[in-house]
Amino acid sequence: MNQPQLKNLLDDLDSAKAASDGLSRLVVTRLAKQQIPYKVMLGTLELDGKVVSPHFWVEADDCVIDYRARQHLGSSTAPHGVVEREGLKAHYKGQEVVIDPLPDYLFNLLNH
Repeated sequence: MNQPQLKNLLDDLDSAKAASDGLSRLVVTRLAKQQIPYKVMLGTLELDGKVVSPHFWVEADDCVIDYRARQHLGSSTAPHGVVEREGLKAHYKGQEVVIDPLPDYLFNLLNH
Protein backbone atom coordinates (compact mmCIF):
# COMPACT_ATOMS: atom_id res chain seq x y z
CA MET A 1 0.00 0.00 0.00
CA ASN A 2 1.42 3.41 -0.91
CA GLN A 3 1.33 6.70 1.00
CA PRO A 4 -1.91 8.07 -0.54
CA GLN A 5 -3.69 4.76 0.10
CA LEU A 6 -2.49 4.63 3.71
CA LYS A 7 -3.51 8.26 4.18
CA ASN A 8 -6.99 7.49 2.84
CA LEU A 9 -7.30 4.49 5.16
CA LEU A 10 -6.11 6.24 8.32
CA ASP A 11 -6.74 10.01 8.20
CA ASP A 12 -10.16 9.78 9.84
CA LEU A 13 -8.46 8.49 13.01
CA ASP A 14 -6.88 11.92 13.52
CA SER A 15 -10.13 13.19 15.04
CA ALA A 16 -9.94 10.70 17.93
CA LYS A 17 -9.20 12.30 21.27
CA ALA A 18 -6.16 10.13 21.99
CA ALA A 19 -2.49 10.76 22.70
CA SER A 20 0.26 9.19 20.59
CA ASP A 21 0.02 5.81 22.35
CA GLY A 22 -3.77 5.57 22.03
CA LEU A 23 -3.78 6.76 18.45
CA SER A 24 -1.07 4.24 17.61
CA ARG A 25 -3.40 1.52 18.95
CA LEU A 26 -6.15 2.76 16.64
CA VAL A 27 -3.76 2.82 13.65
CA VAL A 28 -2.47 -0.69 14.46
CA THR A 29 -6.03 -1.99 14.70
CA ARG A 30 -6.98 -0.57 11.32
CA LEU A 31 -3.78 -1.82 9.65
CA ALA A 32 -4.15 -5.31 11.17
CA LYS A 33 -7.74 -5.59 9.92
CA GLN A 34 -6.48 -4.83 6.40
CA GLN A 35 -3.55 -7.25 6.87
CA ILE A 36 -1.01 -4.50 6.22
CA PRO A 37 2.40 -5.17 7.81
CA TYR A 38 3.50 -2.52 10.32
CA LYS A 39 5.91 -1.79 13.15
CA VAL A 40 5.04 0.18 16.27
CA MET A 41 7.89 2.31 17.52
CA LEU A 42 8.59 3.92 20.89
CA GLY A 43 11.33 6.47 21.35
CA THR A 44 12.09 10.12 20.75
CA LEU A 45 11.04 12.65 18.17
CA GLU A 46 13.23 15.68 17.53
CA LEU A 47 12.69 18.74 15.37
CA ASP A 48 14.42 22.13 15.51
CA GLY A 49 15.96 21.41 18.91
CA LYS A 50 12.68 20.32 20.51
CA VAL A 51 12.47 16.74 21.75
CA VAL A 52 9.42 14.66 22.65
CA SER A 53 10.05 11.53 24.69
CA PRO A 54 8.50 9.08 25.12
CA HIS A 55 6.69 9.15 21.78
CA PHE A 56 4.85 6.43 19.82
CA TRP A 57 4.52 6.18 16.05
CA VAL A 58 3.80 3.47 13.47
CA GLU A 59 5.83 2.56 10.40
CA ALA A 60 4.39 0.87 7.30
CA ASP A 61 5.47 0.70 3.65
CA ASP A 62 8.34 3.22 3.97
CA CYS A 63 6.00 5.67 5.71
CA VAL A 64 5.91 7.08 9.22
CA ILE A 65 2.40 7.36 10.64
CA ASP A 66 2.23 10.01 13.33
CA TYR A 67 -0.85 12.13 13.97
CA ARG A 68 0.44 13.72 17.20
CA ALA A 69 3.90 15.11 16.33
CA ARG A 70 2.61 18.63 15.58
CA GLN A 71 0.57 18.69 18.76
CA HIS A 72 3.50 17.56 20.91
CA LEU A 73 6.13 19.73 19.24
CA GLY A 74 3.92 22.78 18.80
CA SER A 75 5.25 23.26 15.28
CA SER A 76 3.43 23.48 11.97
CA THR A 77 6.53 22.05 10.26
CA ALA A 78 6.36 18.81 12.26
CA PRO A 79 5.18 15.70 10.42
CA HIS A 80 1.48 14.97 10.53
CA GLY A 81 -0.39 11.89 9.40
CA VAL A 82 1.14 9.48 6.89
CA VAL A 83 4.50 10.82 5.70
CA GLU A 84 6.96 9.15 3.37
CA ARG A 85 10.20 8.50 5.22
CA GLU A 86 12.19 10.37 2.54
CA GLY A 87 10.22 13.58 3.18
CA LEU A 88 10.74 13.69 6.94
CA LYS A 89 12.32 16.78 8.44
CA ALA A 90 11.98 15.45 11.97
CA HIS A 91 14.29 12.82 13.43
CA TYR A 92 12.71 9.67 14.87
CA LYS A 93 14.80 7.36 17.02
CA GLY A 94 13.35 4.39 18.83
CA GLN A 95 12.82 0.70 19.11
CA GLU A 96 10.04 -1.58 18.00
CA VAL A 97 7.44 -2.47 20.62
CA VAL A 98 4.42 -4.74 20.54
CA ILE A 99 1.00 -3.15 20.66
CA ASP A 100 -1.89 -5.50 20.00
CA PRO A 101 -4.88 -4.46 17.91
CA LEU A 102 -7.95 -3.45 19.89
CA PRO A 103 -11.14 -5.50 20.02
CA ASP A 104 -13.91 -3.96 17.91
CA TYR A 105 -15.93 -2.59 20.85
CA LEU A 106 -12.91 -0.72 22.27
CA PHE A 107 -11.82 0.56 18.85
CA ASN A 108 -15.33 1.96 18.31
CA LEU A 109 -15.40 3.50 21.78
CA LEU A 110 -12.07 5.31 21.30
CA ASN A 111 -12.71 6.34 17.70
CA HIS A 112 -15.70 8.63 17.97
